[in-house]
Amino acid sequence: MSNLVRTTIQKSDLKLGMTVEWNGELKTVGKENLMNTLHGVAFNGCAFPKEIVRVQFAVPTAFGIVLR
Repeated sequence: MSNLVRTTIQKSDLKLGMTVEWNGELKTVGKENLMNTLHGVAFNGCAFPKEIVRVQFAVPTAFGIVLR
């Protein structure tokens, strides 16, 4: 069982510190990655596609599994 949980979100919902999958690599979103363009929010200078894969880590704790 993998501890990675992947969900597809809109680029406009990205926030600083989120972990995303970009070109097969895991990247942490920083303010240098996000910019507003004529076509909407761009990640790493690319405004298309509009959706991106967010990666969260499932961490077992004493209270159950927590997504971080």
